[in-house]
Amino acid sequence: MIEHGLYLVLIGLLIAATVTDLKYRLIYDRFVVIGIVAAVLARLFERPEPWWNYVLTGFVVFLILYVIAVVTDERSIGGGDVKLFGMLGLALGFQPFLLIFFSSHLLAALYLLIVKLVRWNQVGRKTEFPFAPFILLGTVFTYVLTKL
Repeated sequence: MIEHGLYLVLIGLLIAATVTDLKYRLIYDRFVVIGIVAAVLARLFERPEPWWNYVLTGFVVFLILYVIAVVTDERSIGGGDVKLFGMLGLALGFQPFLLIFFSSHLLAALYLLIVKLVRWNQVGRKTEFPFAPFILLGTVFTYVLTKL
């Protein structure tokens, strides 16, 4: 029951992050902080995995993606997306995070393929787009696949 509540809180936060990412290309830190607080509270009462799995997943994910963002000058992944992925790793652990990570990237690739086919001359290597909607879809997909 707590796991379902945690997913619903995370999905709600990701909806808010999607709106701000689409509108302003920003993901507010308050969404991440609320998600971390919800994750810590949920994990105090229910932990399907050892506590270190959640902490290590969140920390390693954040660190690796942060390095990628810095090295590429945020052309491959933005800082807000890095924080969202770190929060999801901390909240859900390694296996659900991997499913979210890969499904969100697969959905984004399919979207870009369709956009490239429709507007082939306007989309190139340096085309930027908000990624929070795909993180949201990946999280919903993972929730439906693993919890329902």
